Amino acid sequence: MAMHLYFLKDEGLVGTSGGSPSSFGVRPGGMGSYDEYFALSRKISLKNDLRWGEVGQLQKVFRGAEIWSNFPAAGLRLIAAEFRAGDEDQRVDLLYLRDDGGLYPCELKIGGASLDAHGQLIRYISDLHNQTINTQWLINAQNRYLTSKGVTDSCAQDIENRKLRDYLLSKQLEDRHIHLLRNSGIIVDEDFKPQGLKAVRYLNEQCGFSIRLLRLDAFAAADWAFTQPMFRVRIDFVEVQ
Repeated sequence: MAMHLYFLKDEGLVGTSGGSPSSFGVRPGGMGSYDEYFALSRKISLKNDLRWGEVGQLQKVFRGAEIWSNFPAAGLRLIAAEFRAGDEDQRVDLLYLRDDGGLYPCELKIGGASLDAHGQLIRYISDLHNQTINTQWLINAQNRYLTSKGVTDSCAQDIENRKLRDYLLSKQLEDRHIHLLRNSGIIVDEDFKPQGLKAVRYLNEQCGFSIRLLRLDAFAAADWAFTQPMFRVRIDFVEVQ
């Protein structure tokens, strides 16, 4: 089943008190109707047209997965973002916990120009492989993520830790179930260069990897312009085989 993200920019929402003119969600909600969003037919680039960046906008959307079910794929729960997973000086863009206890790293790209996203993902996997991963490791990872978001109050962190423990309990996950998924992860981008696509297919078909590729296709109205005070954008998540 295809997944979609709905984005609205409306400068009229800012008002005199300031705030962001943009909102997004996995359902249109109060941002318009499904008919309005699925009438959008002009394909645009998130990076070149909408002027999104990997961290400032795209990662912010994916961090919103904390409030959405099964985003960006079924059975995943966000644990941390921009996370130093182990000994190396590198940070995993997003780290998910699958509902069977498997850890699933995700590499975010934008613009469709990357040739080495799979290499970055493999480096994250190798670093995670050397860690002792259990429930406490997950809680520590989540607390570091919360601290990076400015949530430093111990009571607030305890509440989030309780939510994580409740999730593990609801899925009947114990320390023995929590593990790094072997040779697995997700790469998200607007497009995939032939060289990178060929490399991932080789890894998946010949080397025992299971790397999922999610392409982001963005659509706006035929008369869309970035300077318009109000516009809608639909982003389709397309799995590339």
